[in-house]
Amino acid sequence: MTETKPIESEKAYAVDSSIVTSGSDVEYSGGEIKQTHRGLKPRHVTMIGISGAIGTGLFIGTGGALAKAGPLGLILGYAVYGLLILSSFNAMGEMVSYLPIDGSYLRFATRFVDPSYGFALGWVAFYNNAVTVAAEATAVTGLVAFWNDTISPGVWCALFLASALILNILGVRFFGEGEFWFSIFKVLLVFMLFFFTLITMSGGNPQGEAFGFSAWKAGAMSEYISTGSLGQFLGFWSVFIQAAFAYGGPDFLAMTAGEAKYPRRVLPLVFRRVIYRLLAFYIGGVLCVGILVRHDDPLLGTAQKGAGSSPFVLAAVRMGIPVLPSVINALILTSAWSCGICLSYTASRNIYSNALNGVAPAFFKRTWRGVPYFCVLAVVVVGLLSFMTLSNGAAEAFAWITNLLGGLWILNMALQHIIYIRFRAGLSAQGIDRKTLPFYRRGQLYYSWASLFGYSIIFLTNGFAVFTKGNWSIRGFFFAYLTLPCFLIFYFGHKIYSVIRNGARWGILRPDEMDLTSGKAEIDEEEKSYPPIGASKTAKFNHWLWG
Repeated sequence: MTETKPIESEKAYAVDSSIVTSGSDVEYSGGEIKQTHRGLKPRHVTMIGISGAIGTGLFIGTGGALAKAGPLGLILGYAVYGLLILSSFNAMGEMVSYLPIDGSYLRFATRFVDPSYGFALGWVAFYNNAVTVAAEATAVTGLVAFWNDTISPGVWCALFLASALILNILGVRFFGEGEFWFSIFKVLLVFMLFFFTLITMSGGNPQGEAFGFSAWKAGAMSEYISTGSLGQFLGFWSVFIQAAFAYGGPDFLAMTAGEAKYPRRVLPLVFRRVIYRLLAFYIGGVLCVGILVRHDDPLLGTAQKGAGSSPFVLAAVRMGIPVLPSVINALILTSAWSCGICLSYTASRNIYSNALNGVAPAFFKRTWRGVPYFCVLAVVVVGLLSFMTLSNGAAEAFAWITNLLGGLWILNMALQHIIYIRFRAGLSAQGIDRKTLPFYRRGQLYYSWASLFGYSIIFLTNGFAVFTKGNWSIRGFFFAYLTLPCFLIFYFGHKIYSVIRNGARWGILRPDEMDLTSGKAEIDEEEKSYPPIGASKTAKFNHWLWG
């Protein structure tokens, strides 16, 4: 059962704009001056949570997963992984709603676990998101090539990075507004594909055939690597790595905490609702994929021009429906563009968090119009890696760089649950009643332990294919497992440096010495200035829809 703290803002309070929207003159405990602005409206925050999670993984990547697992295996894989993501959203939501500060969970990693843990997680998260921005830039060029491949891909990479720079550098309000409208197109695409599936399976196609679930006749579960029950199980298990890319995680929402308006009111609602909307989109989406295309279609999972690899485009071509493939490609293009811009925001706040934690150069803390502009520029510089794809030799190096991202999405989720488990230990040791928190879910500690175990098992087995006969691949092995040694090198490297240079101890923080209060008093005071929720039906509907 989910519990939320009663909204105190039903009382009429005057709004102090210097606190709610600017934040530039707020001094947190310890002397830290808040320099970012609370300019993200509730609808911005909600759509950022959706936008960051819905990318090309759903529209294109599900094709390869369907070929390996079959329609039933695909749905089961997304459903099981979705339960883990649900637990992750609840754990993150509890911490972030309690302390909606700049840096969010990366600051918590330092304050609740260990400074070395915060250092390692902060830089690995930055690498993950910043390099994915470059990968999204190359995805955009591929989607444009669906119509015209005569223009140099470098032009589209440059336009993509320029748009990411402009929307992020002008201020968080501009970024939020841009992402909101980009995300609207993305949600419309999902609903359009739902209706496309329903209409065509009912007979609304050029052949006039009501094919229904006939694609399942080829087999509900596919065999992968092996045969029989073992092959079907391996097909199902192979879905998890693709689902991890598709779902993402609660990071996108968490990193907005320090720049969201009325965070104590909005974030609990958004964390609770966005995940269910994502589950509906993803499980509904993979159900549609399994209806439209047989899992043994020879084109599934192959490299095609633009969105030609998408099972939805493949279905439209197979049914002889004109124009629709171009429409789907255009909408997937906006989806990839939106996801990349959202990732650029998240990556810039990752490095800003590192600067606030004292593990990145101090100039990354400088802001203009509330934006850490050096951080944004750093992300764009990393995004320039996308130009490596213009050269065949450099493209190979770029592929190796992006290969490091393989298991990181899964590992990152496990590391976040460690932060939450430590957070709960700190609350207990310092006598803080969870019922006073703005948001919490009963039994979440047990869910987080179970999720930590689940993510760990999936991470350790996500590269199982390379250990089977005839499938060994060095790149595949690195793709699956290199992120863990990278994290450990960062962690122990920083720990050894801290012990030798600063006399730090080897262990992690004790629960009684965790910093659970810095910034809380200012957030509590800020909460008193929230304006009341309107009594009109429109106001209540907007509160229900956006938070």
